[in-house]
Amino acid sequence: MRYLLSKENTRRINFKNIETQYRALKFIVHNQNYLSSWRWQASLLLSKFLKQHSSVLLKNRCFLTGRGRGYSRFFNLSRIQIRNLARNNEISFVTKSSW
Repeated sequence: MRYLLSKENTRRINFKNIETQYRALKFIVHNQNYLSSWRWQASLLLSKFLKQHSSVLLKNRCFLTGRGRGYSRFFNLSRIQIRNLARNNEISFVTKSSW
């Protein structure tokens, strides 16, 4: 799982380096007010970006275990880790309820 975390971090760094160019080209391609030749050139430049630099490939993962499923944005943890930490009272404002 640590390998997946390091791989995800490199993807985020790669996308961060080209994010402004990527978003600008996407805006030009989708804006109907620009000339079609400009939009065509922007789409060609956009297609030259590598697939590894795409924002679609980014996945949120638990920072303790690297688990991709059952991820909570509020804690940046998976549901299993939230449950374990709440059971041990390591998250101060969360308590495990029973009825």
